[in-house]
Amino acid sequence: MPILNKRDLIEGINQGRLIVHPLRDENGIPLVEPASYDLRAGIVLWKEAESQLIEQRDFDEQKDPWQQPVVTLRPGQMVFVITLEDLKLPPTISATVYSRNNLQKENILALNAGHIDPGYEGPIMIRLINLSSVAWPLHLGRAIFTVVFHTVRDGDDLGRHARRTRSETLDAAMKTAAEAFSNPLHDLYKGPIKTQLDEYYAEVENRLRTEFSKDFLRKDKVGELVVIAVAALVALLALVSRIPWSTTVWSWCKWILNKI
Repeated sequence: MPILNKRDLIEGINQGRLIVHPLRDENGIPLVEPASYDLRAGIVLWKEAESQLIEQRDFDEQKDPWQQPVVTLRPGQMVFVITLEDLKLPPTISATVYSRNNLQKENILALNAGHIDPGYEGPIMIRLINLSSVAWPLHLGRAIFTVVFHTVRDGDDLGRHARRTRSETLDAAMKTAAEAFSNPLHDLYKGPIKTQLDEYYAEVENRLRTEFSKDFLRKDKVGELVVIAVAALVALLALVSRIPWSTTVWSWCKWILNKI
């Protein structure tokens, strides 16, 4: 199946096919690659882990590119992206959607991007997961997907796809986001993580108990030594007080104490 080239893409778009509301240059010419078109992020949906609420950010046609909202993906977080453009495929054209190479370089995984049947009309919804260890900013209006168009051989019974409106796509994304994980990587390993944490906490608790026991024994022995020393001192004083010292001995003791 031949792939449509730049000339074919521009011609098809200008005829109202392939891409609806494409990005154009200052002369009104669609901005296409030699054999593809870069789809932009139009709507971003995600579920907050703390509140479990669905959050949404939309591209604003009235604002400049640098004024568009930015959604920050935490490590492991998943979001749903609806493209800013709609596809409008005739019965003789199919399409394939890929994530752009820069997403892979930034450790961003795109799910469910793939083949689009002939006759499809509507936006594309794709999930993104941040596989890196740092936060990743997603700018609305940023080109993140690439679509390639193929011709389909004549004579096939292609049928007809119903048009999927942007509102229907948004409703489907809302429902899917509500059922999806806020952080699929964390939830995937939540069981093993909990087990390891429980084992670690148990080990720390046992170690602390042992240390506290040793410390208690040390303090207890010191107390015993103090009691013994005091008892010995009392016994010695009692013994000394009972000895019948002579006057001469007491005189010598006083003389020694005075000399010290």
